[in-house]
Amino acid sequence: MAGIGKACCTLPAVTTSHYAPKGKHETFAGLKTYVTSSTSPTRGLVAAYDAFGFHPSTSQGADLLAETLDAVVLMPDFLEGGLPLDIHPPDTEEKKNILMDFMTNRVDPPRHTAKLLEVQEEAEEKWPSVKGWGAYGFCWGGKLTALAAGPGTPFKAAGTAHPSFIAGEDAEKLTIPYICLFSSQDGSPEQMAEYEETLKKGKENEVESYAPMQHGWMAARADFENKEILKEFTRGYKQLATFFAKHL
Repeated sequence: MAGIGKACCTLPAVTTSHYAPKGKHETFAGLKTYVTSSTSPTRGLVAAYDAFGFHPSTSQGADLLAETLDAVVLMPDFLEGGLPLDIHPPDTEEKKNILMDFMTNRVDPPRHTAKLLEVQEEAEEKWPSVKGWGAYGFCWGGKLTALAAGPGTPFKAAGTAHPSFIAGEDAEKLTIPYICLFSSQDGSPEQMAEYEETLKKGKENEVESYAPMQHGWMAARADFENKEILKEFTRGYKQLATFFAKHL
């Protein structure tokens, strides 16, 4: 599959975090789902986490968006458990086998995109106060939101940060406003340039580079001991919130 950068397969996740997520777990479309919400939300978001699954940093971002946007945010456990946090570097046969199985059998963007749409449909019934739904994803999750943002989408806006599996044809099929926050490591320079160029053809799309941020700075690779990463994590979520506030 095109558009995956080396950093996605080599950078480790943050294995310590002191953040206590504010949401709870419910079941949507048969999947365990992290749900964080205001009392009577007027906006809704479905989040697609990165390859490490539920992680405090990713939940913290969802909590920030729920609070800032007066929204309900749902993060389904698409992978039914993400990669082990210590999988990188893949320096043992066991780790290599886990990664191979993950890429071969567990990462299936069309199947998981269908689940994402199921989650939104069920959530729409539960929260009739929501006037507009959006979706955002990280790493491989950005592929899901791109695929879900084409013709017939129930979403009003969607986006990604540090995406993987980027493809120009996905950007060409978008029918709603889409935001993309790049690190410097989300694919080859040629792939990233093509994706950015295609996205910028849409007048309401938004593209920004957060270089020199590493791939994963807004999800499980967010190292808050690094002040620059913490600053850009905060700025990235503010940019997502502003984008969704405008379009939902």
